[in-house]
Amino acid sequence: MERLFLIVGFVLVLFFSRLVPHPPNFTPIIAAAIFGPIFFKEKTLGLAIPILAMFISDLVLGFHIYQFVIYVTLISISLLIPKNVKLLPIVSYGVLSSLWFFFTTNFAVWIAWDYYPKNLEGFLLCFTLAIPFFTNTLISTISFVILFYFLNKFYQHSALKLYLNNENKN
Repeated sequence: MERLFLIVGFVLVLFFSRLVPHPPNFTPIIAAAIFGPIFFKEKTLGLAIPILAMFISDLVLGFHIYQFVIYVTLISISLLIPKNVKLLPIVSYGVLSSLWFFFTTNFAVWIAWDYYPKNLEGFLLCFTLAIPFFTNTLISTISFVILFYFLNKFYQHSALKLYLNNENKN
């Protein structure tokens, strides 16, 4: 029951984080793709949670032509999460994940939309104009990775204390 509560709670937090007013690309979604498999100890469940939250919020916000690229990018981030859950490596992975997200999604924008010419100049323009969005993505991902890291540490220690207290009573 506790596990279901955590899953539903995590999905709802992610869902509402996309609906409440926020700076563009400043959400915990990439950090959730990183920490989902860590929190829930299962890659499949861990990667499904941010995708489910994205899908449900996209039902409200609307879909676009390169939505599939966003979902696949988030899944790839979850699948490649390193086993080392120390703060510096996980923050570094957050930076790399933000870069990966920036490159895949902006390449998709350049390919899918007619806003930019399909040449080197259009490609560079697309990526240049996306830099402010990348800044928000990077700051939010690092911030939420750090927050999730410490929440995970707190949860592990509190669950361990609860387990040890129950063992001592038996």
